[in-house]
Amino acid sequence: MKKNGWIKGNPKPQNLSISQKMIMIKEVESFIENSQKLSKTINRFELRAGRVYFYQLEEQSGWDDPNTHFTIPLIDGRYAEFKYARITIYINQCTLDWQRYNDQWMTVFTGTLIECLQQMDETNEWFE
Repeated sequence: MKKNGWIKGNPKPQNLSISQKMIMIKEVESFIENSQKLSKTINRFELRAGRVYFYQLEEQSGWDDPNTHFTIPLIDGRYAEFKYARITIYINQCTLDWQRYNDQWMTVFTGTLIECLQQMDETNEWFE
């Protein structure tokens, strides 16, 4: 007999202990260092609220033109930092997310942390 029940909405990211965070940071750092693509693309990453955010630097055209005005501050006077991807950590799995032009996140892959990093490392249309 089938029971009716409430379906939970969006699950919340997992709360990580300090030791879990340290282990995860080391895993991500070593993966990025060993990846030819990600070591060139990703400028920095941070772990916040059960999510790993990845950032990249992009050189802005017109940075040497004194009449050009930018809406975001430039790093070293010529680079802008953008979100590259994020990995959300749940209890049983992780999701690899890509940020759309309207600042909404879209899940492109579901798996373990390492599988999400491998998916991000592979050449595909989401992470170039």
